[in-house]
Amino acid sequence: MMTRNTFVSELDTLKQEVKELGKKVENTFRAVVKAMDTDNRAELEDLIDADEEVNKAELAINEQAVLVIARQQPVAGDLRHIIVCLKISSDLERMGDLSVDMAKAYLHMASPGMFHRKREELLSIADKVRLMIGRVMKAYDTLDVLQAQDIAGMDDDIDRAYGVLVKELLQSRESTEDAAQLAFISRFMERIGDYCTNIAEWIIYEVNGSRFDLN
Repeated sequence: MMTRNTFVSELDTLKQEVKELGKKVENTFRAVVKAMDTDNRAELEDLIDADEEVNKAELAINEQAVLVIARQQPVAGDLRHIIVCLKISSDLERMGDLSVDMAKAYLHMASPGMFHRKREELLSIADKVRLMIGRVMKAYDTLDVLQAQDIAGMDDDIDRAYGVLVKELLQSRESTEDAAQLAFISRFMERIGDYCTNIAEWIIYEVNGSRFDLN
């Protein structure tokens, strides 16, 4: 049986690994957006290949969490911290997948022309998503419930911007295939925002012990 100090140390390590995963996911998102904006297709291919690192990091967190539970048999409060690590790492892994999906959708476009005609709208959504990722991970670091609750408002802004852009794309007379891929890209960004909201809900659960629906 672990000592209490050892257990707290392992919990801290687990949380640190989740935060590091959050940094990886945020950096991947930033890199994908930049590569699309500069039409750097080789970089997008590299980012797709690098997604395995995020998958391995999430798996390592899962394995470490299981070991901590098996060795310590934590009580309800401590178990809640571990559950939140698992849930957030899972959401982060999906966010990483969605960033890769953005890269794949861009590579399916015939040319960068339509992306750059919608550049302002797309980068505006991307900026909101990037800010959202950073803020929700900061809220997780400090277990700031008020900051976590503010995430829902940011998600609403992204949803509205996504709705406007998709409507414009559906009404476009340009390449149907390229319009569809841009719609996918904006949809994937909107979904990343949804996962940020999920993480915010898990933060509130960790602090208060009850789920709170922010959607």
